[in-house]
Amino acid sequence: MTAKKVNIVFNILLISLFALCLISAVSASGGTNSTVSANGTHYIVSSNLSNDAIQSMIDNASVNDTFEFTSSNYNNITLVIEKQLKFVSNNSTVNVAILPSKKASALGICNTFGFYFTGNSSGSTLSGFNIMAPSADNAVILDGSSNTIIENNTISGAQNNVLVRLANNVQIINNYIHNATLNSIQVQNVSNIKLFNNTIAFNGRSGIETSNMFNSNISWNEIFFNSFNGISLYNRSSNNHIEYNHVYENTNGIYINSYSTNDKIYYNTLEFNRMDPDSELGGFETGNGLLFGEFFESSRNKLPDISYNALIHNENFQAKNNPSKDPFKLGTNYFDSNDGEHTFICPMLLAKILTMNFSSVSNGIGIKIFEDDQPVKGFAMFNQKVTVDGKEYSVTIKDGEGVVEVDSSSDHVVEVTHGEKIPDHRKVEVSKYEPSSDNGGTSSGGSGNEQGSGSGNGGVSGSGSGSGTSDSTTDSNDGDEGTVSNNKNGDDMSNNMNNSTSVSSNNQGNVVANYGTNSSNVPSQSESVVGEQEQSQGQENAVESGSVESGDSSSPGDSQKNGKAYEVSSVTKKSNPLNNNSPLIVAAVIFLVVVFIYGYRRKDGFE
Repeated sequence: MTAKKVNIVFNILLISLFALCLISAVSASGGTNSTVSANGTHYIVSSNLSNDAIQSMIDNASVNDTFEFTSSNYNNITLVIEKQLKFVSNNSTVNVAILPSKKASALGICNTFGFYFTGNSSGSTLSGFNIMAPSADNAVILDGSSNTIIENNTISGAQNNVLVRLANNVQIINNYIHNATLNSIQVQNVSNIKLFNNTIAFNGRSGIETSNMFNSNISWNEIFFNSFNGISLYNRSSNNHIEYNHVYENTNGIYINSYSTNDKIYYNTLEFNRMDPDSELGGFETGNGLLFGEFFESSRNKLPDISYNALIHNENFQAKNNPSKDPFKLGTNYFDSNDGEHTFICPMLLAKILTMNFSSVSNGIGIKIFEDDQPVKGFAMFNQKVTVDGKEYSVTIKDGEGVVEVDSSSDHVVEVTHGEKIPDHRKVEVSKYEPSSDNGGTSSGGSGNEQGSGSGNGGVSGSGSGSGTSDSTTDSNDGDEGTVSNNKNGDDMSNNMNNSTSVSSNNQGNVVANYGTNSSNVPSQSESVVGEQEQSQGQENAVESGSVESGDSSSPGDSQKNGKAYEVSSVTKKSNPLNNNSPLIVAAVIFLVVVFIYGYRRKDGFE
């Protein structure tokens, strides 16, 4: 090889090295790295990138690519997603921009937001973020984005934290969603949404607000300290399951102000909801565990099935109908008393009450919830205070039973106070445990006085006393314990849940209706005409106990046992971001430039 050819090869080599170094420097300064695998490209996104740079990466990505946010803090983020992508993080904080991005403006999107998933993004995932949106309209928007998963996030501060509209098969699970100016979760024109195991609290309006929701599941959520209702149903609701939620310290627990057909409200604990004299509903329409609004309607044969809930300790009524509506029957529920006089159900409702009884069991005193002298098989979870021989205990009632662990070889005196307005104080003597009494232990039967409805039908007498079974009570395990990855405030109801909780597979498709006729977007201006006379003792309840049937309510039955519809697969290959390597890269560039100049000056020697 001649000296001239060696010189040419040497120069080409130096130029190539120089170009590679520049490319590496640009990549490092941009704050991103990527790895290609069979599952798509995996992008590492650091906070050095601007919002526009991240948006450009998203726009140029391929379907099913993954974006992993690895820095601790990101500012001025507002991203539009128009294809199926995965966004994952290990609790990175995303501070939402206060102005729309260029991308949003070009698409005609007026709202401010953190993440906006369009209809073309169906099947996307958002997981593991701490999204703070104190000056934004929304933190997360799913606009026609079906089959999308929002999980394991903390989302706070927006006017409405999460908005889902015109979508199907959405999952919002294991999130802490809080401190919205208005509602934490808004659902508009949606089928098959699953709101599961979320903590929803401290919002300026409702925890969950729905308008036109069908075939959906709201279950195992902790919903508390919201300034309006825990759950509000507006416009139309049909074939939805609202189950195992703990709803407390709201203005009302569950507010049904929709045309509701075949909705199933089971196993919820609605307690300590408080009256608000300044509420838009009027003070006497607040403080209820369950409230029917003035726009509530239903079909006679498709009334919502409201059964096996614990409605207790609410400041106004445990359950209340709107005074403009005709009386109708609820299902079978526990209203904090064995005595219909103390259940505080509004006169415009009929309800069959469950009773609480006590018996000796091998490890103490068993507490069971009974329906017609038979223990219930499925029931809400709640805490019950009882006094045994002068000592107070707090017992968790789960699946209709609990145990006070005391010496079972002695007789005991059990005292319990139900209700708060006019307390129902009971004192029961429970004999010591006898092994032969396992299948027929003594039970303190509560009287089952039945009264007619508030419409003036006469009273009917019935018997609610008798001996109950006293099998040894042990806490059954309904499945893996689901936990929100963030701190939960309020009482811990130890959310044991079955991971196969299902959402009905019947898909009603995208429904189109006028949103907001009686929702927070256009608040109802009507106020209840109910006055203090409604709370006079003569009208305190219209309870039916004993053997009266609960009307059109169906039995709990066995729920469908489908697994999770969508699993978030683990990321396969990824590379570490190039962090804090800029000085090294600059030094490498300088070295290569020096070598290049040196080689160029020595070229005459080769020639």
